Amino acid sequence: MTPKGFRFAGVRCGLKNKRNDLGMIVSDVLAQAAGVFTTNFVRAACVDHSRDVISGGTLRAVVVNSGNANCCTGEQGVRDTQKMSEWAAAALGTEPNEVAVASTGVIGHLLDMAKVERGIREAGTKLGDDPRPYMDAILTTDLVEKWAWTTCVPGEEPSVVVDARFNANERPAPAGPYGVFYGVAKGSGMIAPNMATMLGFVVTDLDASGLDLPAILKRVSDRSFNCMTVDGDTSTNDMLLLLANGASGIRASEAEFEAALEGVCVSLAKQIARDGEGATKLVEIRVQGTSDPIKIARTIGESPLVKTAMFGCDPNWGRILMAAGRAGVPFTTADVSLSLLAGDEEHVLFEDGAPASFDPKRVSSALKSDHVVIDLNLGEGPSAKVYTCDFGYGYVRINAEYHT
Repeated sequence: MTPKGFRFAGVRCGLKNKRNDLGMIVSDVLAQAAGVFTTNFVRAACVDHSRDVISGGTLRAVVVNSGNANCCTGEQGVRDTQKMSEWAAAALGTEPNEVAVASTGVIGHLLDMAKVERGIREAGTKLGDDPRPYMDAILTTDLVEKWAWTTCVPGEEPSVVVDARFNANERPAPAGPYGVFYGVAKGSGMIAPNMATMLGFVVTDLDASGLDLPAILKRVSDRSFNCMTVDGDTSTNDMLLLLANGASGIRASEAEFEAALEGVCVSLAKQIARDGEGATKLVEIRVQGTSDPIKIARTIGESPLVKTAMFGCDPNWGRILMAAGRAGVPFTTADVSLSLLAGDEEHVLFEDGAPASFDPKRVSSALKSDHVVIDLNLGEGPSAKVYTCDFGYGYVRINAEYHT
């Protein structure tokens, strides 16, 4: 289910050897917009361009290419990004400062602008309600498309999120007035918080007038994409864009709007972590206690030793406690308990500061599940979640051969 007043397109212009590689999202009217961008000091031209155009709080369209990051390409790369916005604006009958640009792919290569121009013109003629060609156009090393949607009914609890990985079944629309949030994302490697390496686009037909969209998006990003890590590397091209065009005529409260948006973004973050390069499973890390549980969870999630143990289905709890201990956040080992949740069972590995009795073969078999939860309790204090994946042979192969 997609929101009213948005159209999508995806075409193959030849930047990649196969699959679509240029896409567009277009709102029929000027939409309120907000964005969150990479914190890397080495940034692609599209990041600076899109940050500038979205600073006015509105957008009509997004144009995206895959197969080339257009990063570290000097002034020519800046001009090429501007050209992309100009060509898209001409195809849509709008202004260049109403078009955000995103690029993803190999760093350090100039775009073939003849192909890009041809692709933008073709995409402008193929806009429609089906978002699948667009989803295909933004992928690089991703193995699967990533999408999620939910409805928002003012005065009701947030609806269940429908997504590509965890709940692919369609469900009927609400009986009363409602708005729709629809999100797509790409990301598979070079994934780390602030913000997790990815491109993400969420559109809604809710009326967001009077809402502080940048603040809402920042809070939601901190609870979703910034709780995700695959390998600890933050990319040069990350961005998350939110467009709200009001086409449904429905207004929700700030809390309702934020809850629905968060549901979609958390789903997309989990899908990205599960599709980490060479990954076989989603690993969810829950940490309770200490002054900074998120730092501990991220350290565990980025530990190669923990991640390879997850790939090997090895219940090596010592690696998890080692990673927690080197995060630099004080805690007392005597207060620590550690469990793994996998295969519909909870397996206690360490309890009240001492090893617990468990069956290693049974736990190893359970770890073959495609969703494993590491539950670490360090005593009193706040809690945090981080989404990551295991490290397998495929991660080394994909990244060793990525450029060559």
